[in-house]
Amino acid sequence: MNNIFNSTFENSLRVLLILSSENKAISNDMISILDFISIYNKTLGVGEKDLNGQNSFAFCEYTTRRQIIKESIKELVLCGLIDVVQMKKGFCYKINKNGKDVVSSFNTNYAKDYLFAIQATLKFAKGKNEKQLISFINTKANDLGGYNE
Repeated sequence: MNNIFNSTFENSLRVLLILSSENKAISNDMISILDFISIYNKTLGVGEKDLNGQNSFAFCEYTTRRQIIKESIKELVLCGLIDVVQMKKGFCYKINKNGKDVVSSFNTNYAKDYLFAIQATLKFAKGKNEKQLISFINTKANDLGGYNE
């Protein structure tokens, strides 16, 4: 049996939810950051709930999660659910009508919880760039003992 948890498929669904909420073209790195903060909202002090439960290794996941999201974005582009937008800072991604149609079919509790978390994350991230958000994650990791040096 294939495990769909933390798979490209599962991450693709979250990427679609992020892009449907953000409603503008954003980079792979920003998608990864927003996803990580959304999943660990409570641990990071941004929201009320950690969607995947509390995890003492949460901060160690970021690098792996970033790579899986990169693969997910590639699949979503190939499936025609998101568009590539060339910008000054490089390639960014935006949901298209096909992707929005897929998102409108999501009706699970997890999707609803994730949308709630992404709204808190977007409110927190407003006006912050990727570098500032990565610094925030790193500071929280160090404060909470999430990185072993």
